[in-house]
Order: sequence, then structure tokens, then C-alpha cells
Amino acid sequence: MSEPTGPEGRDIDPETFPYDEVAASLPTDDPERAADGLKALMQDPAFRQLVRQIQAGELNDDELRDEATSIAHDLAARQELRRDEQ
Repeated sequence: MSEPTGPEGRDIDPETFPYDEVAASLPTDDPERAADGLKALMQDPAFRQLVRQIQAGELNDDELRDEATSIAHDLAARQELRRDEQ
């Protein structure tokens, strides 16, 4: 399976993605936390699969909403666990 691609059609490499730069452009008071969240999202296999399905036009609006919500809840729970461990 191919990697998700950016707006220019290039593959997005989660290892070299500019998380800090992108997070700095977001309307947030905590860009470091946003960068961590972006990294977790981009490296999550379920999210990467969702991007591929979106690019292929395989999901209707309800399926997309359900999948995105599921991924968001999973990532939030994992981040909460990591914070509790620290």
C-alpha cells in the first residue's frame, strides 16, 4: 500500500514530517503538545489507513466521521496514559 500523500501529491514521511513547524502554525497556546499530537496521529497505522481510504474515495460521510472519531478517542486515551506515567 502506498503512503498518504500531501497536497502536491508527494508521499508524506512520518519520520521527516515537520511537526514543530506545522504545530507552530496552529492556533494553540501549547505548540509543543500540538506537535506531539500531530506526530502520534501521523504515525498511527489506523490514521494512515484512513487517509488512504479517503484518497481512494472509499468512505461515505458517516463512515469517515465514525473512523475519525474512533482514531481521535484512541489517540487521546493513549496520550492520557503517557501523561499519567510521567
